[in-house]
Amino acid sequence: MHLMAIPRHQVGATMAEYARIAASLVGPADRPDSVARFEQAFAEYVGCRNAIAVSSGRLGMHLVLSRLGLSPGDEAIVPAFNLFAVIERFCRLGIVPRFADISRTDLNLDPASVEACLTPKTRVLLATHMFGHPADMDGLVDLAKRRNLLLLEDCAHALGSRYRGRPVGTFGAASIFSFSVLKLVTTFGGGMIATNDDALAAGIRSDLADLRHEQPRPSGLRRALTGTIMDVGTRKLVFSLGAWPLLRVLRALRPDIQQRMMTETPHRVADFDPRSTPPMHAFQALLGRSQLTRADQLINRRRQVDAWLDEELDGIESVDRLRCRAGGEKNGLYYGILAERSSELSEYLFRRGIDSETSEYLNCADLDLYRAHRAECPVAREVQARIVRLPNYPGLGRGDVRRIGRAIREFYASGRVS
Repeated sequence: MHLMAIPRHQVGATMAEYARIAASLVGPADRPDSVARFEQAFAEYVGCRNAIAVSSGRLGMHLVLSRLGLSPGDEAIVPAFNLFAVIERFCRLGIVPRFADISRTDLNLDPASVEACLTPKTRVLLATHMFGHPADMDGLVDLAKRRNLLLLEDCAHALGSRYRGRPVGTFGAASIFSFSVLKLVTTFGGGMIATNDDALAAGIRSDLADLRHEQPRPSGLRRALTGTIMDVGTRKLVFSLGAWPLLRVLRALRPDIQQRMMTETPHRVADFDPRSTPPMHAFQALLGRSQLTRADQLINRRRQVDAWLDEELDGIESVDRLRCRAGGEKNGLYYGILAERSSELSEYLFRRGIDSETSEYLNCADLDLYRAHRAECPVAREVQARIVRLPNYPGLGRGDVRRIGRAIREFYASGRVS
């Protein structure tokens, strides 16, 4: 048994960034100026004309959809393997989701399934770059042009990913990025809308300006404390001596407790009100700008960890590794595998101090929540049953990755959980 456990994620904010956070919280901070500078830096990094900071990706999707001139009953083609909250934004605005199946190799939309979903009411096509793997933008852009569809990109996982050398998030009418605490660049919550459509950007900014008359003050201290606790708690020494032993006890009492704590159960989000969401705090904008300067370094390090994991898992017949399609360059945010007996494997790894997870993403086409829109998406169903996300972040060393690979090989060689 190893003395040091391997957490599933790490935040990895630097001491210099914490100094900026503290200065922003205790001293006077020009919030509009800080946010505007972050927006400008983000637009330059992604390569788009307009970037608009928002308090959450959920709010970003709501603002974009509200400005596209859609009517109740219009349809949107969405990937079946998804986060339920993304689908909720469509439903709450009266837009009907049409679930398309995905590719097993990269978890993104299968163009053939998209074609089968088209109806005269189809207005929107949502491309999700799942786990940082760029979707087939050649096929999806062509389809959107041929059928006069509004192409949106969900880039929550994909900051820094590229397709044929072009940054994702610049192919459609608009894109949504996330800065939640475990993303490539974090602001301890928050997101960004990116678009090259100046009129759309102006409309969204106008809507945000109207909201701010009713929004509460930015909740800087609470967000900073929450992010700091997540960061400290996932540092290897603290996790090994504190969080992991506690999780072992809790999971012995209730095996699903960690999943319940870290994953939002699918439900109707009837109480979402954009007016109740505080705008981005100045410290978040400062943190985001700082992390953005390190984004390429973080991506390169994650890609190195990915390459090590590829080496370790090569030849394990019960494991299928995900891969980018031709022309795609992923950012290395998440490393997913399709594994036989995925839940048992995850538990086996946990008992050996490796905190992996079965994904919070589900085949939404099978959820009772969306039974009125149910569709047959067999690949998404298989992926939900087999997906496991392994630890991969800049703080992992070669020895950590060897340990992960060795444990997976031992699991399938032994054929039992212990």
